[in-house]
Amino acid sequence: MARTNSFTDFLKMLYPDSNIPSYLYRFSEQKIVYTEPEQSALTYPPAKYLSRLAKRPGAIGHIAYLSTEYGSYFGCVSADTDPDILLVFGPVTLTPYSDSEFHQMYIDYVVPQGSRGEFSEFFQRVPQFSLNSFLVKLSFINYCLNGEMLSAQELLPRQNIQADRAADKLYEKKSDSVHNHSHEIESVIHEIIRTGKPEALAQLEFNESFANVGIIGPTALRQIKNTIIVITTVATRAAIDGGLDTDAAYQLSDSFIQTAESLSDPDALYELMGRVAYTFAERVKEAQMPVSTDGMIQNAIRFIQQNVCEHITAKDVAEHTGFSRSYFSTYFKKELGFSVNAFIMRCKMEEAKQLLKYTDRSVSVISSYLCFSSQSHFQTAFKKQFGVTPLQYRKDPDCLENR
Repeated sequence: MARTNSFTDFLKMLYPDSNIPSYLYRFSEQKIVYTEPEQSALTYPPAKYLSRLAKRPGAIGHIAYLSTEYGSYFGCVSADTDPDILLVFGPVTLTPYSDSEFHQMYIDYVVPQGSRGEFSEFFQRVPQFSLNSFLVKLSFINYCLNGEMLSAQELLPRQNIQADRAADKLYEKKSDSVHNHSHEIESVIHEIIRTGKPEALAQLEFNESFANVGIIGPTALRQIKNTIIVITTVATRAAIDGGLDTDAAYQLSDSFIQTAESLSDPDALYELMGRVAYTFAERVKEAQMPVSTDGMIQNAIRFIQQNVCEHITAKDVAEHTGFSRSYFSTYFKKELGFSVNAFIMRCKMEEAKQLLKYTDRSVSVISSYLCFSSQSHFQTAFKKQFGVTPLQYRKDPDCLENR
């Protein structure tokens, strides 16, 4: 207890100087046990970030950090005096959050409609730091806790020179002898992902020859990473065209790109390259969203997917497309075989599955976030859609495959 008190005292003294939100995370309890400043659990770092920091991939000494898709940084410092404790700091951001970034954060943090004002107000007070300035702060905290001298430069990603040289052996072609066939690659991958056919990728070999999009990097390692970024960008656009939620697609994109940047082994990068298109195609297939060439239907589908956490009705969708409710509802059902309201519910249920599987938010919070009138209504709708309760699904996400 004395140790815990010393850490809380440290955070209390540190916060007035830095204004960086600070958290005391205890591994044995797998939860945050103290915060500075005092705040609602709604603004705690999402579980996926805490998990990544706790695993500390790429950590230097006692320090680890990560970035989010909306430009925030989180960092952590472990302490030799208590291995069960992790001090977590952040988020910090280089520029004030925009409305679109707040929209991404509402999804990331699973913020109910009625709590978004309080949530936004908290994060508008988050200090603005560059990554280098943030790492300087973490280095100072680390020195205070562990007496370890690390500079911000030592914490920044560095390219593995030996891996780079090994990769260069795979990269002997000159730029003037390489045929750039990125258009063919883009067309093939785009169509497979858009139609949600991961099995079709088995006929393709994602290797150096197939993924040769021309010289787009100064070294072999950088070439592979840039190729992954190109494929991820194409896959993201195709997945959105195929019906995957825009925010989900960009979060997946960010995950692949960050993973690529953290790797320095060519074999691991090629393995990752092969997973990008397949994962996006699989997610499109799992979403089971209708694909239509009709512009009005596509517009309506995208509007519903982007507002799945809002209270929307068939009337709202019809107004967005510029048609009367009766005409649009009839046309929508004729084209796709199910009603607008049924599709809205389907989208909410698919989002609920993702939240239950990948976050630790309670059923009541998820229910409120998806704008259900009550938790009971949400649970009834979920069981009607999938045949299991939300808690049964959270406990065993694979249970639906056996039904």
